[in-house]
Amino acid sequence: MKSLLGSVLLLVASCLPAALADENTAWENLQDEAARLTENLPEDDQEAGSKLLAARLGEQFGHFQQFLQDYPQSPNRWEARMAVMQIANSLAMVQEREPDMTGQSAELASIAEDQEAPENVRADAGLVLLQLASMDFDRQRSEQSAQALSQAIEKFIATHPADARLPVLRMTKAQALEIYDPDRARAIFTDLTKDDDPELSGAAKAALEMMVLRDKPVDLTFTAADGSPFDLADLRGKVVLLDFWATWCPPCVEEVPELVATYEKFRGQGLAIVGISLDENKAALEKFTAENKMTWPQFFDGRGWENELAKRFGIQTVPTMWLLDREGKLVDASPRGRLEEAVSAALAAKD
Repeated sequence: MKSLLGSVLLLVASCLPAALADENTAWENLQDEAARLTENLPEDDQEAGSKLLAARLGEQFGHFQQFLQDYPQSPNRWEARMAVMQIANSLAMVQEREPDMTGQSAELASIAEDQEAPENVRADAGLVLLQLASMDFDRQRSEQSAQALSQAIEKFIATHPADARLPVLRMTKAQALEIYDPDRARAIFTDLTKDDDPELSGAAKAALEMMVLRDKPVDLTFTAADGSPFDLADLRGKVVLLDFWATWCPPCVEEVPELVATYEKFRGQGLAIVGISLDENKAALEKFTAENKMTWPQFFDGRGWENELAKRFGIQTVPTMWLLDREGKLVDASPRGRLEEAVSAALAAKD
């Protein structure tokens, strides 16, 4: 039960007395009751706890709506509207259903654009809108979602020019621009390499290096684990998935069935896969790939994290997957989580 409760937003209140007439007292009580949301929930019965929590959230949803009805001009009305959305999301999560993101996006936009709303509330609403656009972009990686994210960031920057998060937002904007306006993305990345934050400047430098892979075919030759020569140039005309992985990596192993299924589905349409293994035990690698029908070439040098190709391409985590187009250029640096859709899009892309 604790893992469920830990994810619920505690910006909601408990019981609102029916006869309460004083606006300030009503608001204070809503805030004071916030911590009671999870009081006395049964920790040894998750189903019962979830039902009780859902009931409390449902009541609180109505209480906040009543506050907005009773005090439509309250200086706390924007925070109350934000709380209503947070309660709705928490309730949807507890009930394991999807929240109404379309309606919430419209409500968030209304708050973010309201000049009468406090600056901090407008900024919070704008940031949630950015998070939604970013989630949509991560799911789709389409030009449409990239443009939506870029426009959302531009709007936030224009209305909150002094916000401390602007450099990070510019980084995110550049990552979206890579999809449809690489020249603007490159200019932003270049500027961010001069930022005082070494983590941000380092990320910008790495992004510029990645953009090189988008501009020209990746050059990759090696002797595969089975002793056969491999040259990526021989796969021109195919969409190629580069998979940086290892048998000792649990997430990598978990994704193997999806990887094999995707390969079997699209290999006839022009998909090829190339593995770059960060294993140190060749026998373990060969046993695993044979048992799991991973029939594509594997690069192996036994160096683990010092793997020659992983270091060359700046790989920091595994699994990491890159999708190359038919010309051998990087077209998608993060297809994980939507692999089939990403491969299908790359195969359907026009030359």
